[in-house]
Amino acid sequence: MLEVVKGDITRFPAEAIVNAANRYLEHGGGVAYAIAKAAAGDAREYIRISKEALREQLGKDSMEHGEVVVTPAMRLERYGIKYVIHTVGPYCGGRWDGDKKEKLRKAILGALRKADELGVKSVAFPAISAGIYGCPLEEVVRTFKETVEEFSREARSVKNVYLVLYSEDAYRKALETLC
Repeated sequence: MLEVVKGDITRFPAEAIVNAANRYLEHGGGVAYAIAKAAAGDAREYIRISKEALREQLGKDSMEHGEVVVTPAMRLERYGIKYVIHTVGPYCGGRWDGDKKEKLRKAILGALRKADELGVKSVAFPAISAGIYGCPLEEVVRTFKETVEEFSREARSVKNVYLVLYSEDAYRKALETLC
């Protein structure tokens, strides 16, 4: 069910893509900014839309690990993307432990369950928390594999889960970790 691919998540032909967001959906850097800019053309506009969705869907101004918010794909629809699912991964700062792993598992599982609820067949993830949040890529990849395996027993509509990595180095490291 999990496939690691090299590519640009903002152009990846999955029905839903996942945004590695911060708690306030501010999309200030990394993959979150790239998705916001690609979706709306103006990252500030997508931040406004995301914050409205956060208040409407969760009834508050921030989200916790495992909670998700869905926003429209807007300009990303030209690639077959219907939804952007926002989830919050842990901040590691280079340190990894069981608490960080559990928070990442909750983030991934929450996004997978929301994708299933939306009825999509394919969902693409970035390496949540492996970028500016500083979690070790190898641990992130292992946690993805374990969580997707766990989810596969309950999945109804989701058939394909992609871990989309932008850099060649990250892609190779992820493949080595899974072998």
